[in-house]
Amino acid sequence: MTTPRVPDMRRSYLRVRDVDLYCEDSGGVGEPILFLHGFFFDGRMYEAQIAALRDRYRCLTLDFRGQGRSGHARGGYQLEQLTADVLTVIRRLDLAPAHLVGLSMGGFVGMRIGAREPDQVRSLTLLNTGATPHPPAKYPLHLALTAVARLLGPSPALVLRGIEKELYGAPFRTDPTREPERQAWRRRWAQADRSSLANTMLGMMVRPDIRDELPAVSVPTLIVAGQLDVEMPPHLSREMHALIPGSRLVELDGVGHSSTLEDPARVTGILERFLAEIG
Repeated sequence: MTTPRVPDMRRSYLRVRDVDLYCEDSGGVGEPILFLHGFFFDGRMYEAQIAALRDRYRCLTLDFRGQGRSGHARGGYQLEQLTADVLTVIRRLDLAPAHLVGLSMGGFVGMRIGAREPDQVRSLTLLNTGATPHPPAKYPLHLALTAVARLLGPSPALVLRGIEKELYGAPFRTDPTREPERQAWRRRWAQADRSSLANTMLGMMVRPDIRDELPAVSVPTLIVAGQLDVEMPPHLSREMHALIPGSRLVELDGVGHSSTLEDPARVTGILERFLAEIG
């Protein structure tokens, strides 16, 4: 499967506090959709969705500080700072109310904004994410991967196997026809700033439980889970669905943690229908 290339995106850097954040913007007069990526990825994980939606919506991506093509900051990698960064971008680009689409870490940020700043949000899509604290059982593995990646970089085979097992479901991870896509992300990971990645991981690992905030989400909300997701298992999505009034839940069979990459057509179709229905 070839990932669609998204032509003619406006590329820019926005200075937000102490860091230059990389943004891409399709422009246009449609309602804005701001796509927030998962840890270890960047805005390019939404290329398929943007290619399908950009003729009707203004599509924007933002690379979080220290990831993708954004600059590296000395600090501020906790989720509260990432959330503040996104709110600054929304206000500076006059996007409110924006449709927010967040996967994993991007979902952590999106749900915080949805619960606390409802006037900034038109709708909320939460992909492969959850509102619970980092599971204690994962601390040893994630601390080990963080330490090895910080010392050796994310390219050693041992680190890559551990990362891909967490990030991809087996069908995508083992499909030989999808190897070019996996290789493209490996090359990007090899160029990543090790210190920034380690600090981002540690910031996610100390995130608090915000399930008590979810009933405050009042905007239309779509929740998508991957049935093979070992990083954010489906029960976390079911719990969010029970807590967010009027939310919709879709579970994808055969899909792991990176749904927009693993099954772009189904994710795009689900998102298109959701956006069309809320008008």
